[in-house]
Amino acid sequence: MIIKKTTQKAGAPPLSPWVLIQKWEHLLFIHLPVSPVALTSQIPEGLELDTYDGQAWISIVALKVSKNRIRYLPSIPYQHPMLQLNVRTYVKRKGEKGVYFFTMDTNKLSVVFGGKIVKAPFLHAAMKMKQSADTYHLDSLRKGNLPAVFHASYTPVGEAFYPERQSLDYWLLERYVFWTYKKNHLYRGAIQHERWKVRNAKVNIDKLAFSSFLSKAVIGENPVIHYARSKIARNGIIKKMK
Repeated sequence: MIIKKTTQKAGAPPLSPWVLIQKWEHLLFIHLPVSPVALTSQIPEGLELDTYDGQAWISIVALKVSKNRIRYLPSIPYQHPMLQLNVRTYVKRKGEKGVYFFTMDTNKLSVVFGGKIVKAPFLHAAMKMKQSADTYHLDSLRKGNLPAVFHASYTPVGEAFYPERQSLDYWLLERYVFWTYKKNHLYRGAIQHERWKVRNAKVNIDKLAFSSFLSKAVIGENPVIHYARSKIARNGIIKKMK
């Protein structure tokens, strides 16, 4: 059963009303430094690229959704857990900071159809996650006309910690607003959950192929890798921006 209590982070936008509550598990964050020049042209009108000390970043976020419940309804039963693989970058709009989702891959076709209604960029993919001791293995192969593949394993290391304010870790993780873009319109959503407590992680990427503009020439060195055990999150209504 999902615990309904969720602590509001200081400075996070109010969430009214929330429409979906989820439990996320075994989250992997692969934060990649990327050339700001390469990203600027990929950001829709109305958003501004956000940088940390002049450096732009893209994050690949993998997770398992073990609980999924629409407000006032019972939990959605899944014979197999919902998996998700998001590609996002960091943006701001009128002083408000958040992330912009390029794609959100999932193994649940019903979620892809639902995403078309709520304007979330879900794409269908064949995905599987396995655990071997402390290591997690994720394979994803996107279906359809926008091919993408991701094969990786990851292992959390070290003690869990709360990122310090003003640190790069905090800047990368503490984002509670997101934007998507559909048919020449910008949409804004918000989430609510306790602040991130993470561990560092070792990751071995066997294969990674996403957007064509993300070539080795634009991705910098020294990625930042995080792992989080679980998180209860509430999702608000995604609204069209004027």
